[in-house]
Amino acid sequence: MTLHWKIIFGAVLLLAAAAFFLPRPLGLREFETDPLCASMEEDPCYKDGIFEIYNARDYLRFAGYLNRLRKENPDNEAATAVDARLMTDLDMQEEERYHLKDHPYIRQAILNYNGIFEGNGHTITWIDDAGNGMFVCIERQGEVRNLIFEAPSLVWEMDEYGVGMLCMVNYGTIRNCETRGRVEGTECYTGGMAGINRGFIVNCVNRAEVVVESLGDYGAGGIAGLSKCQVLDGESEEDPIVPEIRNCVNYGKICGTWEAGGICAYNDCANIYECGNEGEVSVQYQKGYIYPEEPDWYESARAGGICGRMGWNNLENCYNKGNISILEDGVEDTYAIAGDTLFWIHTVSGCVSLKGTAKGSMRHESVAELEPSELERWITDHGSVPSVGNNWEFDLEEAKAKLPLVPLGVTESGLTAGREDVYLCEEFCLRGQPGYSVHRVSPYALCMEQDAKGEPEGEASGMQVWLLRIRGDLTEIEDYLDEHGNFVKDTGHEVWLGIEGSHWLHPGPSYKDDVHVRTIISESSRRPGTWLVHYRDDMLAHAAVWDGNGMIDNVAALPVQYSKEEGYKAEWLMVFTNKGDNYRPSLFETDEFLKDFTWLPCERRVERGECLYKLAEEYTGDGNRYPELAAVNELEDQGMLIPGQVLKIPDEWLLY
Repeated sequence: MTLHWKIIFGAVLLLAAAAFFLPRPLGLREFETDPLCASMEEDPCYKDGIFEIYNARDYLRFAGYLNRLRKENPDNEAATAVDARLMTDLDMQEEERYHLKDHPYIRQAILNYNGIFEGNGHTITWIDDAGNGMFVCIERQGEVRNLIFEAPSLVWEMDEYGVGMLCMVNYGTIRNCETRGRVEGTECYTGGMAGINRGFIVNCVNRAEVVVESLGDYGAGGIAGLSKCQVLDGESEEDPIVPEIRNCVNYGKICGTWEAGGICAYNDCANIYECGNEGEVSVQYQKGYIYPEEPDWYESARAGGICGRMGWNNLENCYNKGNISILEDGVEDTYAIAGDTLFWIHTVSGCVSLKGTAKGSMRHESVAELEPSELERWITDHGSVPSVGNNWEFDLEEAKAKLPLVPLGVTESGLTAGREDVYLCEEFCLRGQPGYSVHRVSPYALCMEQDAKGEPEGEASGMQVWLLRIRGDLTEIEDYLDEHGNFVKDTGHEVWLGIEGSHWLHPGPSYKDDVHVRTIISESSRRPGTWLVHYRDDMLAHAAVWDGNGMIDNVAALPVQYSKEEGYKAEWLMVFTNKGDNYRPSLFETDEFLKDFTWLPCERRVERGECLYKLAEEYTGDGNRYPELAAVNELEDQGMLIPGQVLKIPDEWLLY
């Protein structure tokens, strides 16, 4: 060997020896067979009771230790109570990592965690096409905090648990975390943070797209798919731990098949405080077939800015900026804040929504619609923007989309042209209460409202009465009469359900006790008429949509007309609202307006002691006009009236 090669060979030996004796970076120790030490305490990353994570290999070893502890000590929750500290950003796709597919414990997902995982503000970037997120279950004492977690494509394709970027199920605490990327669930609840939350999620932000593609009783939520309490062994059933989502914001796009919410799809026995949604929330279908094999069992679509479906819980001081939509055409509604507010006792208060982001049943929520500048001020200081609990106003174009309306199809009589206190056409006469004006605002609607001119400081009450026309062939009313041919609650409810989109007019599902069959005596004809009046008045409705000033609702009424030629018809619809706040008018007010609707021709049944002179005086103030009444009814003997006899009243007499 020449001197030159001897020098080179010696240098190589010196470098090798130096490499052998110099300490290696933490976490890069090589193992001949199993990268896991006999115990976690022997691992070079374990210091003073905390496992420090510097790279992907360190993280995978940490997961391996915890998964082994969980398998070896399945009943010992303290076994997985190991604290960890993330020391740098991790990219699980690019960094050197273990590739031990057959290793019994080393997996990316940690099965159970009961310690404190301190993210230190660092980011973990997950691998592409991952099957699940970071944890399967965060236990009661577990906490994950100050972590940014990004998963480009996370897809869970099993029909159990839930799936979220940070965990499937959270019993512990997720605090100051942020999620990014995309997560998709199949046959499970899916959330940006947790698939199912049974603990606490605080000060978190989701920027990930959250998608549920399958049919069934599942939904998509920006923070959690499902938030619902569960009592564990040893916990008090009388005083359960109530899950809570607080100070969280969703910016991601949320899409479910039939149920979705900016914060969670379904919130039951859980609370949501000070949360916001700024992402788009949508559901695919009008109906959710929660049992696909049973096509007759389905739920109506529920898409809400904060949660799609509510059970027993409190929801306070939340806001929505995102557009809420149902992609399939149909009549179901979207919600500014939360759907299904009438099934359980709960509190929804202090919530606001950007004007125009949700359409439909949101008008029955305790929600104020705000302009963009108002909403920004509200986010900074809730008290800086005075708001009404609900400031929905009747939208005729929306009514045309939700209800089977047809044009009024009537022509105003020349007798009332230029008058505002009464409207006369060939089918009916509608008089306004004192101080109210009647206007034809569209080919589809008349609107009666109070004139502010005569009110103190020019302020009207806000009461509105809308007269609309629906298709007369919607219901076969005779099919729903009782065995005696009478209207009963069941009859009224079946007629009501026969009107497609009728649920749009009232909060929540309709029950037979919500339809009241009322007999109203017409002021003009003095004859009783049948009205089907619909309104919610049960304890749950009061709890959900009573804000101290009144019931957030409207009243809808259908006059039922009968003739021998056509049988029963219900083709006119009156909607009673309060403009600007949608507080339900009193039933006394409603009855007063119903008395002033008269079918034409107006017919009066003669009572004992009545004569033409008295009737003329009653209608016109001048009894000497009785010959006009005799002429209309072709009476030869003007002095003889028989009790029970039916007289037609001249149309112009109804205008006095």
